[in-house]
Amino acid sequence: MRQYKFRLVLDVEQCLAFYQGLYTDVVVQAENGQTVQLPLRHFRPYISHAGVNARFVLTLTDQGKFQTLEKIN
Repeated sequence: MRQYKFRLVLDVEQCLAFYQGLYTDVVVQAENGQTVQLPLRHFRPYISHAGVNARFVLTLTDQGKFQTLEKIN
């Protein structure tokens, strides 16, 4: 199991572009310096009228597959 902690900040316009299908993935830099790419669909529960501005922890299986995404503000 691997975990990555990061902050994601998306404004309302960026979230709208996701819902319009212009973007499907987001690339973030984890706190340990590694770059991680994951589908924006995993952030749907965290999108508000103001967009997204929170810290998250992403957990992957040993094979690198998505396991969980949790908000850790």
